Amino acid sequence: MKKRFYNPELNSYDVYEEVWISERVNVKDEKGLLVKNHYWKDSSGELWADFDNPMENVYESFKAYRKKKSFLTPNQIKGIRNDLNLSVREFANILGISSSTLTKIENNHRIQTKYQDQLFKLVALNKNNLNNLVSTNNDDAINNINSSVKENKYFIKDSFYNEDKSSYEIYGINRDIGVIA
Repeated sequence: MKKRFYNPELNSYDVYEEVWISERVNVKDEKGLLVKNHYWKDSSGELWADFDNPMENVYESFKAYRKKKSFLTPNQIKGIRNDLNLSVREFANILGISSSTLTKIENNHRIQTKYQDQLFKLVALNKNNLNNLVSTNNDDAINNINSSVKENKYFIKDSFYNEDKSSYEIYGINRDIGVIA
């Protein structure tokens, strides 16, 4: 497809040809993720990011990273929060993260950490019970969630509980659903 665009960097109009190129990208700790990037090629052969959506290729890289790590998508995270009828601020307070971080994750401007992704998954697994666990005090909410889930071998914060409470590891493993932290 060809399309005429105004290029503000060149201060001129030109006809650009749409091209898709499979490229290897590095995102955080993952090297060489294969992503199909979208460009517009000008008459001299130079590639330009989409003029209407300049972050498109970055978002595709984030998507590839989340898929590789089996992380939740921004829409899934937002869906969990909406299912609980919580505002961004309320949900962030319960999770112990800043509301600006949660907003950036939900808007796909930032990739969640492994720890944050595990918190989101924990809440998703327990969202039917979470309405009874949530309080206005963040420490109370975390303690309620902790006591609710430790018998199920789920983690909260940075602990892993086994049946006899003798093992504690940073992050941990949820054996019941097979998520390796």
